[in-house]
Amino acid sequence: ICMLPMDESSFLQNNGGNRSILSCLGGMGCGDPPNRFPVPNQRKGGVVRDEMRQTEDFLAAEMNQLTVQERSEALDDVHCVGEELKETPEMVQQSLVQFEREVQKEKTAIYEMACQQNRSYVEDPSFRLKFLRANMHNVGRSVRQMMNFLRCKAIYFGNDKLACDITLNDLNEEDMNLLLSGLLHIQGSRDRTGRVIVWIFNSVFGQCRAETFCRVSYYLFYNIICSIPEVQYKGLVTCYYDLAKPGEEFAMPGLNFMMEIVKFNTTIPMRFSAMHHCLKTVKGNLTLNNALIGIAMNIFPKDARVRARLHYGSDMELHYQLRGHGFPIDTCPVDNTGNIRSDIINKWFYKHQAMEDASTSGGLPEISDPLFLEEDFGSPMSYFSAEQEQENTSAVVPNGAGSSHLPTAVPLPIVPRRHDILLGRGRTIQNHLGNIYFREFLKQYRDDYDEAPRNKRRKISTELVHALKAKGIRFLQQTENGEWAESDFAEAEKKVKQLFRSQKKLNNKNMKNGGRVPTVH
Repeated sequence: ICMLPMDESSFLQNNGGNRSILSCLGGMGCGDPPNRFPVPNQRKGGVVRDEMRQTEDFLAAEMNQLTVQERSEALDDVHCVGEELKETPEMVQQSLVQFEREVQKEKTAIYEMACQQNRSYVEDPSFRLKFLRANMHNVGRSVRQMMNFLRCKAIYFGNDKLACDITLNDLNEEDMNLLLSGLLHIQGSRDRTGRVIVWIFNSVFGQCRAETFCRVSYYLFYNIICSIPEVQYKGLVTCYYDLAKPGEEFAMPGLNFMMEIVKFNTTIPMRFSAMHHCLKTVKGNLTLNNALIGIAMNIFPKDARVRARLHYGSDMELHYQLRGHGFPIDTCPVDNTGNIRSDIINKWFYKHQAMEDASTSGGLPEISDPLFLEEDFGSPMSYFSAEQEQENTSAVVPNGAGSSHLPTAVPLPIVPRRHDILLGRGRTIQNHLGNIYFREFLKQYRDDYDEAPRNKRRKISTELVHALKAKGIRFLQQTENGEWAESDFAEAEKKVKQLFRSQKKLNNKNMKNGGRVPTVH
């Protein structure tokens, strides 16, 4: 399977037109695999498995073709001791000049269309530098990748989206379900050298369309991952994790699916500094993974292939192996019994969603509002900065016997965002950014409310609650078990009236010195 030709039609002709991955496996209609590479020695502990021999041989042969320096660099990256990309201002300037010259030679109709829509988008140095850094400033490869990137963006999002940012509003319901299924997860902690880690789970591969997977991949990898400066310099670590358990079967993806999603992901400007594949030794499982990983390795560029490593064993054994490669195990999204940790699986999404809301006009209080400046609200990537938040590792919620390991949408407790209004007592709630905004917002309407007849004040409070909710602001209060829940409309309306009364009382009492804003109760 590792010797798949890049041309799908020729591959299908050689295999009777059968598009099923298993039909391509040796001994199942494909004949014996070519014995092209020497077989590595098997070692105790199952480092090389018979079912994975083709993939293991292929990766070993790729490593043998490297120079001594290239091999050393690849091994350093895999073992979490590699060096990040070094740049100088002169190097960046020179690469950008050469990039523009190469664009004029290689530009396509899609690129011309993007220029007509918004030339500044495709000529933005920060946009082009993502491709240059992903390719270690190899200008030719960078330009070709950018052209392919724009072509795929047009295919999956339409020509009208070529020269603009893709947001959550551009994802449909099917996209959102897959995004929240837990298929892809950004780990809340970096590895030992500060690299971002993305987990990919295999249990829903055969349950989604390739188009949906590609749209979701675009949003996560390009919108989020590629925007993190450390990723551009240090590269990205991925962990393909096998969720197989004895007696369970996953829907099997087709050849077209695997080829399409992998080819698409090679157009996204990210450099893979390590690709870990964690596989279970469940009966028949390695045979399928030999096919899946074999296809992917043939399509990924060589500098990514030589940084791929295969790990075998139980969940606990896999955790131990990942720890040796610099993974912070305490924030892994799967526990040592193979259950998805529902307490953290989608945390990255909700935190990023809050940041995207903050940068979308009309979705939140105006960003120009001094209360919501970036230094207060947090940059879009604050969750993934070097100053890591400590994840809650106490609760592990298994998904139940006989269920798919990844539900269609993992329910999570509500996490207050900075612009939300928290109801309750105490200095922490009083100083919450959303509560500060709430008080400042109501001050604008205090005179109107005070001067209005009593029977008109309810209409004012109702309209203000609607206005706040239209901005994406939620009124949240804690339940008896300490979790946050959204208050109903009547409760929110009651809090508006209460704050107006409190402000009036405090204003009358402290008119000379300006007064202090009250706590939102």
